[in-house]
Amino acid sequence: MIRFWGQPKYAQDERFAYELFLREKIADQWTFPQNFGRFNAEDIAILLAQTVKAVSKETQMLSINLDQPEFARADYLETLPQLQAQLPDMQLCVELTERPYGVAQAALVSAARTYQEAGLWVCIDDVGTGDNQLSLVQALSPYVQEYKFALQNFHDKKDFITLVSPLLQFWREQAQLAGVFFAIEGFENKVDLKIAQNYQPDIMQGYYFGRPQLIDVNAV
Repeated sequence: MIRFWGQPKYAQDERFAYELFLREKIADQWTFPQNFGRFNAEDIAILLAQTVKAVSKETQMLSINLDQPEFARADYLETLPQLQAQLPDMQLCVELTERPYGVAQAALVSAARTYQEAGLWVCIDDVGTGDNQLSLVQALSPYVQEYKFALQNFHDKKDFITLVSPLLQFWREQAQLAGVFFAIEGFENKVDLKIAQNYQPDIMQGYYFGRPQLIDVNAV
């Protein structure tokens, strides 16, 4: 059995969205799936449609993470636009993860264009990490609405503040140049909040605001 766990996303101190994390129940334990590729787009879309009904009516957006292979896969490129068309009151967002899989840049750009033209919100997750470096980000930017910077990727580094501050400044500037929203995730404490406020994030999320929780579609 698979379900989504939702973590709240905030804009101007108001919760407006959830990022959804897919989990699989095995032997009464919710686990991180080892191979996302074995799930087909139809199964994900059905669960996503059920999840839309289960969240509060104030929720404006639901986002899901797709690795490069799924982001550019034909079944997702067909199914997610169809689902968005069926949900005029809910904005769906696809977040392209940073994990390197070797999918051609042209295929990722084409996929982003397809999602954007179908009315989906496209986010580049963890900018500056993994494969989501500046060259790919700039290639995707005409079809993207959001750059997301992940604080949690740097929490274990020495001199966290000294390291992360120029990176936040850089990606804030890149978002402004591209005319996209700038999101920061990975808030864990008030120190993170104080640092990030200098860079005026449009969207914020992290354990400081709320941990992912199971969205019970059976309760609908």
